[in-house]
Amino acid sequence: MDTDRSDRLDSWKEIASYLKRSVRTVHRWETDEGLPVHRQRHKDLGSVFAYKQELDAWSAARSVPAGDRSNADERRTSRRAVTGTIAGAVALVSVVTTAAMAWRAFRSPAGVLPQLLPLASYPGTEGPPSLSPDGNLVAFAWPGRVASGPTDIYVKTVGSEALRRLTDTPESEVNPAWSPDGQSIAFVRDHKGVFTISPVGGSERRVSSSGAHVGWAADSKSVLIRDRDGDAGPFGIHQVFLDTLARRRLTKAPVGTGDWRFEVSPDGTTLAFIRYERPGVADLWIVPLQGGEPRRLTNWGASLTGLSWTPDGRDIVYSVDNWVTARLWRVRATSARPGRGASVPDIPAGADYPSISKPASGQPVRLAFQTITRDVDIEMIDLDSATGTLPLTSTAFSSSTRIEASARFSPDGSRIAFVSFRSGTPEIWVAEGNGNGLRQITSLGAADLAVGGWSPDGTRIAFDAAIDGNSDIYVVGVDGGNPRRLTDESALDGLSSWSGDGQWIYFASTRAGVTPDIWRVPVGGGQAVRVTHHGGFDPKVSADGQYLFYLDRPLMALAADGTARLMRAPVAGGQEELVLERVRPFLWAVTDSGIVFIDRERDFDAVGTYRFSDRTITRAGQLAFRIPAIFNQMTVSRDGRRVLATRMVRFDADLMRLDNFR
Repeated sequence: MDTDRSDRLDSWKEIASYLKRSVRTVHRWETDEGLPVHRQRHKDLGSVFAYKQELDAWSAARSVPAGDRSNADERRTSRRAVTGTIAGAVALVSVVTTAAMAWRAFRSPAGVLPQLLPLASYPGTEGPPSLSPDGNLVAFAWPGRVASGPTDIYVKTVGSEALRRLTDTPESEVNPAWSPDGQSIAFVRDHKGVFTISPVGGSERRVSSSGAHVGWAADSKSVLIRDRDGDAGPFGIHQVFLDTLARRRLTKAPVGTGDWRFEVSPDGTTLAFIRYERPGVADLWIVPLQGGEPRRLTNWGASLTGLSWTPDGRDIVYSVDNWVTARLWRVRATSARPGRGASVPDIPAGADYPSISKPASGQPVRLAFQTITRDVDIEMIDLDSATGTLPLTSTAFSSSTRIEASARFSPDGSRIAFVSFRSGTPEIWVAEGNGNGLRQITSLGAADLAVGGWSPDGTRIAFDAAIDGNSDIYVVGVDGGNPRRLTDESALDGLSSWSGDGQWIYFASTRAGVTPDIWRVPVGGGQAVRVTHHGGFDPKVSADGQYLFYLDRPLMALAADGTARLMRAPVAGGQEELVLERVRPFLWAVTDSGIVFIDRERDFDAVGTYRFSDRTITRAGQLAFRIPAIFNQMTVSRDGRRVLATRMVRFDADLMRLDNFR
């Protein structure tokens, strides 16, 4: 290109000034939209320059004017002058268009723009995708042509309906991951461990007896798994060497749920992973694979679900899910401070769990992702109609096309507080028992929110919210207003319950260590007091205020069947005692006369009751629906006559692909 010195801009500031935009915006345009910026040929990669002619060409192709160079005199040019310049203008447009096309061809292999296409749209739910290194095949979990049931691992040819089933067992196989050399697929079998298999099928090899997610090291000689050293504490990431099956711990979260999905950089030096403090509160982290201090890369404090490195190892594409919809974001791996990066263009909302191919240099790159649509409603169940065998009758309570969950009856049963996403973010809403008089009482925009309980006089509601990455206990008036924050520790505080006399709020907290215990804090504010010393979770106070009920295990330490023991201790102090075995978190409640809980059978969910008077357990009846694995919550009115439980009305998941991803 022939250019003179006056055509050149020699810094980000000059480029931004010429385009009449901020430096931050032109940075984003260069990353996401191919703004033609050049870098000096030396180690200072921050030293850049650009040519006005190229910027004009890029702007014309993008339909954004580059610098307003018109003036009043030019706008008053005579018709003759305008006519005389038409031929020159046509020639200029031709030059600009040609330059823009040439620049795009340089930026994208084969000069092809990104193209969004379906990848798999079968009946049922196709699990998150895993692209082969060359991007020509995709592996995913799928229950087959049925609405639900155990999932198997399938491999599909991209752009074709050719489909190969790799596993066929009564258990569910999930989370397939291609090895970087393309020779193996690792996957997780429910309650059986981690296995590897050839992409063309054949015999399997078990490489770990446990693990909940799997990935690969860059040399394909070891796998990485999400696991724990024992039966308690946060999950971490472990490396398992395939020649000896020896394992090495790579990450260890200090508190919370722990580390979730992960991927090793293409050059094998860096591990990127998602770390959860609690459900719904996570960020993206990186750490050298050979050891070192983890570094937080994002500042969401929200629900992050998946991630994948770009082939050049510069960026990480990750998904943020706010439960209503999800989006893909892209962040530079070398970012000096936690941030968010920029949303990935060319993809609509609803993208989750990204997977990026790693083809040979110069070949087009493919990005695959999952699209998920959820609609969760609250069902009102009438226990007066219980027969013990026939399905219990239920009706939808204040439903929408979004998500409703975390409902609680007022002490007299006349009102219901619950969380709804109908305004775009989880907020607390209150309605009468029949659904009338609906009103929103919070506007926090929290990443996660849960109703704890009503004050005994029915005037206030306790709840926990995750705001700016911290989970704390709040109180708000039943008519709304400014919520009052009761805890401010860096620990995880949540699952609140009001005391019978209205003076205290009980909650679970990790402020004394990794394992949560039950604490209580004065409603008027003040120092929190520890109640249990050997673990405690999901506290609830009896209707008469005399006893504290709680589970003895937190979520990350549940038994293999997902249950814990229900304990009881006098509020005034004294020995704790076992009430029930095999109780599921969030699926039990205390009434005036006993405990109501959910039994999960193979083919149905049922409501069970435990009476305080004679300590007998009976089954009230079967539910006409299954309580979902997420938003799995129920509550009962104090008189024990009505149950509120969540129901998944809609869950759709398909796979999409973005070809020629840049």
